[in-house]
This record gives sequence, C-alpha cells and structure tokens, in this order.
Amino acid sequence: MKIKQMTLWQLKANLPAFLTFYGIILALSVTLTIVFFSLSSAGGVGTFNFGAAAIGAFFLFVVGCSSFAENIHIAFANGVSRRTHFLSFLIFSVLASAVTAIFGVAADAVPSLSPATWVPLFSDGLGIQFLFFFALNMALMALGYFIAGAYYRMNKAARWIVSLCVPAALIVLAVFTVNAAGTPGQPLSSFAQVFIWMSSSLINAFLFWFIFAAVFFLFGWLVTRRAGVRQQQSAA
Repeated sequence: MKIKQMTLWQLKANLPAFLTFYGIILALSVTLTIVFFSLSSAGGVGTFNFGAAAIGAFFLFVVGCSSFAENIHIAFANGVSRRTHFLSFLIFSVLASAVTAIFGVAADAVPSLSPATWVPLFSDGLGIQFLFFFALNMALMALGYFIAGAYYRMNKAARWIVSLCVPAALIVLAVFTVNAAGTPGQPLSSFAQVFIWMSSSLINAFLFWFIFAAVFFLFGWLVTRRAGVRQQQSAA
C-alpha cells in the first residue's frame, strides 16, 4: 500500500510541472508550425522540425535530479522504507517516461500539418520512435536520480572533486574518440565502437538506452539503500 501512496504522491507533486512543460511545448510546436506555414504560403523558404521528444528527455533528467532528497525525506518522515521509496520512484519513472514519450512523438508530428516546410527527424515508424524515447527518458531519469543521490551522500570536498573531474574526463574521452574516428587506420576505442553501433539504428539506440537505464537504476538503488536522514520534513 505504501508503494501506491508514494507513487501517487510523486505523481501529484510533479503534475503541475509536467502540465506546464507539456503546455509550453505544445504551444511552441503549434505556433512555429503556423509561422512556417504562413512563411511558405507567402513565398518564403524554410524547413522546420521541433524535437519535442528530445526536449522532453532532458526535462525528465531534471525531474530525476529533483526526485531524491525531498522524496526520501518525505519517505522517512512517514515511515516509508528506502526500498519502498525507490520502487515508487521506479514506477513513477516508467509512467512519466511512457507518457512523455507519447506526448513528444505526438508533438513532433504537429509540424507535419505543413508538409511544405516539414522535415522529419527520423524515418522510422512512430512505434520505434516511441520505444527509443521511452528508453532514453528512463535512462536520463535514472541518471539524474543517481547523480542527485550520489551528491546527497558526498561531503562538500567530494562534491567539488566530482564536479570538476568527471566533466573534464568526459571531455578528454570525447576528444580522443573523435580524433581516433577521424584518423584513417587508427583503431577505434570500445566507446567509439559502441557509439557507432548505437547510432546505426533506432532499435540499437533503444537497446543501448534501455540497458543504460537498468544499470543506473541499479546504481540509484545502491545510493538509496544506505542514504541517511539530513533534514526531515513532514508530508504535505
């Protein structure tokens, strides 16, 4: 029962943010479609695609980041275990990722009402696009949750070290990968090979992000299972 209560609380707490985000994205998609259609009718030249589904994925990353500290305080204050708290977040993530993927794919179809100016982002069917963005949404929510949980358990010095070293390491890795890919005869790193495989089709990308999500949900549970209480607050 507590899993159901915690899941419903997360849905209720995040509903205003989701409705605001969906409303803004839909309004932008419709408005820009009308603008480009009007320009085309007046003899203007230009193409338009919105990328609402991709924007939705980054929105869910932010939601994931904000779903650790406050939620675990609420759980502790109401006698909810860490396991129940994490399972409720997992259920919430699946629901939010699915609904946001459906909304994003639908919003990205709005510009197709102006065929003269529409350039689709993907040639794959809507079902494959939904699976891809569903997995991507879950992956970024899991990543955001893990990052927030890891920071929650670190002291101030560790936060500074991680904040500086991890981005620097990722930049160096990206530079070496791009250089290797652009140099004939240079053997590709495992990272580059995985990236090329993932980029070859949306099915491969779906599998990659689904596995990524599973791994970071596991990491999220590991940072949750030993999380302590820093500042409890009562349920709203």
